[in-house]
Amino acid sequence: MFVAPTRWLLLQDTTTNNSSQINLKNQFDGLGIFPDSELYLAQRLKNDSINILSIYRPSMYVNLIFEYRGNWDALNGVNFVDSIPASQRRRNLHLTPLKTCLVLVNPDTLNHLTDYKDKRIDAVTKANYIWMMHLVNRINATVTYTWRNTWGYQDQNGTWSGMIGLLDRNEIDFGGTATFLIKQRIGVIEYLHLYTPVGSKFVFRKPPLSYVSNLFTLPFGRAVWYAIAVMTCVICGFLYITLKWEWKKTLESEEDTRHPDDLQKDPSLSDDLLILSSAIFQQGLSYEPRTISSRIITLMLLLAALSLYASYTANIVALLQSTSNSINTLKDLIQSGLKFGIYDIVYNRYYFGALDDPIRREFRERFVTNKSSIWLTMEDGIERVRKGLFAFHVDTAAGYQLMQETYDEDEKCGLQEIDYMGVLDPMLIIKRRSPYREIFKVGSLWLREAGLQQRDTPRLFTKKPVCVGQTSFISVGTTECYAAFYTIIYGVAIAFGVLFIEIIYHRCRESKNDDSSESENDVEQHQQSRQTSGESLEAIE
Repeated sequence: MFVAPTRWLLLQDTTTNNSSQINLKNQFDGLGIFPDSELYLAQRLKNDSINILSIYRPSMYVNLIFEYRGNWDALNGVNFVDSIPASQRRRNLHLTPLKTCLVLVNPDTLNHLTDYKDKRIDAVTKANYIWMMHLVNRINATVTYTWRNTWGYQDQNGTWSGMIGLLDRNEIDFGGTATFLIKQRIGVIEYLHLYTPVGSKFVFRKPPLSYVSNLFTLPFGRAVWYAIAVMTCVICGFLYITLKWEWKKTLESEEDTRHPDDLQKDPSLSDDLLILSSAIFQQGLSYEPRTISSRIITLMLLLAALSLYASYTANIVALLQSTSNSINTLKDLIQSGLKFGIYDIVYNRYYFGALDDPIRREFRERFVTNKSSIWLTMEDGIERVRKGLFAFHVDTAAGYQLMQETYDEDEKCGLQEIDYMGVLDPMLIIKRRSPYREIFKVGSLWLREAGLQQRDTPRLFTKKPVCVGQTSFISVGTTECYAAFYTIIYGVAIAFGVLFIEIIYHRCRESKNDDSSESENDVEQHQQSRQTSGESLEAIE
């Protein structure tokens, strides 16, 4: 009846009844006028002034409390004692017994709630327990704890399990372990603005750049490749002209004066391309230029090829040590080709089956549904992350703590996170329409402002490991060289294809030559027979 946000103003004339205080206690003794109530009593005194009182009780186990809030008189009007809100004035609950629930994955956590041991196990519950103890001491209450192994989810009948179920059935007053804010829980519980800086995400080591890109095309930008192509065409053109001129001079010279390294045949365009390829790939030249112009062009070609080769190889070495930054969203992660694992814990089982937007549905259907091997222990998942090309969905603080304990320094580099659930950090909760809601909200803000939350956070939650140095040795495998292998395979295939075409071409040409030879022989035989016939006729005549 007297719950927030309604406000009540009662009027009393004490000039006719001197035992008003006793009567009020008798009248309101059995009513639930809790700290969130706004019940004011205006008492008229004999001198025509009015006292303003506020009535509440911390709980049904505590007697009524009458707060003097001010007075009114005809001369000065209303005079309030102060403007302190009720949530601060009434924070002393006078040892009111409250009930709460802790969520424990491992029951042994009850023995380690305050010793900061085993940070990988129930770290959220341990942090929230310490914060709740500060808050309970601040409001002068007593707490009875129970525990469940799940936060609580709604079944098909609409019944809530776990800690949420206890709050929904008013069996406890507030939750002792933070939980995620999801739409199904709105209206069942209320959230306090005390965030626990932890969350579950996909953690993986950034894949090598060679895993997502062709390293052989990355050392130069597109504009540089275009410039190289233009330069190659220009040099090829000049080289073709000088070789033709050199061949012309060779033909004009006498055979006795020719040098053994002079051109032996008329150079073609393919000869120019072969010379260019030899220079660019640093394989040496089978051709020795004889004229000044061809030597100048060849020298320019060799210098340009040397500079490009040095820059290219230096960039390749740097790129071999680089990682890819192409995986930034959940969609990128799905298309990356990485393998996946999920930490086998109750809330992961729920969220990977409940979130139903298109991208997460695609992930669930492709990688989770009917695939029991995807559910892993934390130790197994973190070990697979170490080996690379594996993304593991895990509580980041617990996962990073295990990495700090087991990874080498160079293995801590290149770690990246991708958020799958898309929810805020977990928050503490309280039952809906709780009379202590504002007191707990103000207390939550006080915990942050006083630094108590920040004091315990680094002691229980491990941040992402800091990369202090990259590895000094990188082995080159088939992934890095696949483009070169493809080049060899395609080159061999093209060579055999050209060989096959040449064989067919030469056979066709030989067949055509044979046919033409037979035709010529037939013509000659026919002419000879006609000539013989003519001679025979002349002899007869």
